[in-house]
This record gives sequence, C-alpha cells and structure tokens, in this order.
Amino acid sequence: MKIHQKILNWSAWLAVLAVFFLPGTLNNDNKILRTEYGFPLRFLTDYHVSDSNGSIWFISDMHINVLIYFVNVLFIYAGMHVIVYIKKRLTKKSVE
Repeated sequence: MKIHQKILNWSAWLAVLAVFFLPGTLNNDNKILRTEYGFPLRFLTDYHVSDSNGSIWFISDMHINVLIYFVNVLFIYAGMHVIVYIKKRLTKKSVE
C-alpha cells in the first residue's frame, strides 16, 4: 500500500492544530487540576500546579505523549484517506 505524503502531512498538522482550536477536557481526579488536549485521543496534558519550582518555561508543567500523537495522526490519516477514496469513486462514476 502506498503512503500518500500529502495526506500524511495534512493529518499531522491537523492533529497539532486540534490542540489549539478544540477545547480541552478539565479533570480533577487526584486533587491535581489538569487539562487534556487532542483529538480523537488526548495526548497533551497541562497540569495546573500552583508552585512550578520557579521555572520560567511555558511547557514545564505539561506532559506530551508522543505515541498517542502518532496514533491520532494515523486515525486522521485513515479518515482522510477514506474520504479521498470515496470522492474519487463518486467523481469517476459521475464522469462515465
């Protein structure tokens, strides 16, 4: 099976942009307030800690799960690939 680089590139960018444009889920399970981001699976977690050891870094209280990010990219890639395949089949039949 051939991997379409353009669709893979778009799916990787959509997985990253989902963090910025889709709202996160706020959790307070273990007395630690955190917000989880990502679509369809949550791969970025922002912990809201009152004392961050004086760190000036923006991402010091964040956890990024790269494996789940790649799974998201694969899910989005599969969805976009199916949409492109159906579109090609419909336009091919309408031309004939």
